[in-house]
Amino acid sequence: MTSALWNRSFIIWLVGAAQSQFGTALAGLALSFLVLHQTGSAQQMALTLACTLIPNLLMPFAGVLVDRFPLKWPLIGADLLRGALQLTVGGLALAWGDVPLWVVNVAALLTGLAGTFASPASGAAVPTLVAPEALARANGLLSSASRGAWLLGTLCGGWIVAQWSPAVAIIGDGLSFLLMAALMGWVRLPRQVESREAPLDFWGDLRGGIQLMSRSHMLILTPVVALLLNASLAPVTAILPKLFERLGAQATGYATFLALESLGMLSAGMLLVAVGNRFAPQKIITAGLLLTAGAYAVMWSCPVAGVLWPSAAVLGFGFGLGNIPFQTLLQQLVPQHFLGRVFSVLGMVSSVGMPLSLLLVSPWLDRLPLALWFGVAALAQGVGGLIWLWAMRAEGRKQERAALI
Repeated sequence: MTSALWNRSFIIWLVGAAQSQFGTALAGLALSFLVLHQTGSAQQMALTLACTLIPNLLMPFAGVLVDRFPLKWPLIGADLLRGALQLTVGGLALAWGDVPLWVVNVAALLTGLAGTFASPASGAAVPTLVAPEALARANGLLSSASRGAWLLGTLCGGWIVAQWSPAVAIIGDGLSFLLMAALMGWVRLPRQVESREAPLDFWGDLRGGIQLMSRSHMLILTPVVALLLNASLAPVTAILPKLFERLGAQATGYATFLALESLGMLSAGMLLVAVGNRFAPQKIITAGLLLTAGAYAVMWSCPVAGVLWPSAAVLGFGFGLGNIPFQTLLQQLVPQHFLGRVFSVLGMVSSVGMPLSLLLVSPWLDRLPLALWFGVAALAQGVGGLIWLWAMRAEGRKQERAALI
């Protein structure tokens, strides 16, 4: 464990994460419009997004491996695979114009599979880069840098798609993944998070992680809240490009929405860096959930560009207040050698809501009013906030009883 925040490994990680988010922002917007321009269907866009998310069902097994082997393996391997896939899709789009949808979906599926290893490994790696007292600031800095890069990438992505083609932006994302893989070679991480002489036991190791989570109301309900929120977010993500085309704002309007959302998340990250450990993560999470519920409600009541854009900034600020403290809370409550499993369970349970939701609602995305999905998201965020408030109070009562014993 390093004793400072600004050490070489953390700085390299910070720079690498930022440039990787820049490329991901380019490709996210470009892929949406690549599929939309080829099919004209929000349903097809939803299916492509579902292909990216379905591999998250395997994330708990990936988390078991993450807790047993050097963290660099899944991080570098995932970046190399995702870089190659994005370069392939972007190159085909550049050469052919249209890419067969099955090729796009297979690439999305493999990209998601790589992410099932990278995501828990990233969550487990951050506490090894900084001292415990610097963890909240480190997560805030990572979020701020990543969102700042995402903001720039989104603005550039809209311009690139409008001026050139989605293929150029997708290729840029592929190059950013390869650069991240190269930078990871300079980051010092534990050679092995947990050393065990016992043979690998997927089910036994996974059961140990779930048993650890069951000891805390907040830990066990965190995946449930995330499942609810991501399930409602999925249809909103799928309908936004089509909504902005219907409003006459096209790719530039959608890029502006994403940029303002990223600006809100950037602001939240900077605020959390400034406050450090002065506020409990649990209370900040509650504020974030309630704020996002209000933003979605406003978007539902008045779905025009002039309202959607400022609401996106508020939405992003609420996301930042909810997501960043979640990372810090888990890293504080969970022992290091369980982090891969806990983050993977959280990632799997929360992410499965998106593909299932997309598969269930995709036949209705082109039939029902697009703004209706904002109302669904507002309701889900509000319910999630109430569940989290109950978990906080139950955990507080549990701690009070333990103190009296």
